[in-house]
Amino acid sequence: MRPLALLLLLCLAACSGDKAPVPAKAHAASTTSTTVGGVTLQTSTVALADLNDAVAARYGIERTGEGVMLLVTVRDAAGNGIDPGDLQLSATSAVLPDPPKPLELRAIRTDGMTDYLGVVQASAPATTAFKLTAVRGGSRADIATTAELQPR
Repeated sequence: MRPLALLLLLCLAACSGDKAPVPAKAHAASTTSTTVGGVTLQTSTVALADLNDAVAARYGIERTGEGVMLLVTVRDAAGNGIDPGDLQLSATSAVLPDPPKPLELRAIRTDGMTDYLGVVQASAPATTAFKLTAVRGGSRADIATTAELQPR
C-alpha cells in the first residue's frame, strides 16, 4: 500500500522542466490510512507548487497561488483499484489558527482507480489541518492530518 502511495506522490511531484523558482514546499513526512466498509483510504498532501504543469492541468488544479492539495486514494486491501460504491466522504480544512471550513473533494477516475482531491489556498509559512470523514456500508472512519508549508 505505502509503495503505491509513494509512487503516486512521486508522479505528482515530478519535475516539469520549468526553471522558475517554487515559492513553498509542503512537509508531510507520512501518509495516513484507514479502512471503512471494505475499502482502504489513504490521505497524502502535496504543495501546489510541487505539482508539474501536466498533472495540474490533468486534475484541473490552478497553480497561480500557494496552497496544498489533499489526495485521498480509494483501494482494496492489496492496493488495487476498487469501486467506491456507496462511499461518502466529507472533509474540512483549516489554515491554522482559522476555524475549519468545508473542503470540496472532487472524484478523479483513472484506469479503474478512484482518487479524491481537495485544494486549500495558503501562503507559506502555514500549517493546514485536514479532517476526513468516510462512511460506507454502515461503517464510519475519521482521518486527521496536517501539512506544513515552508518557504523555500
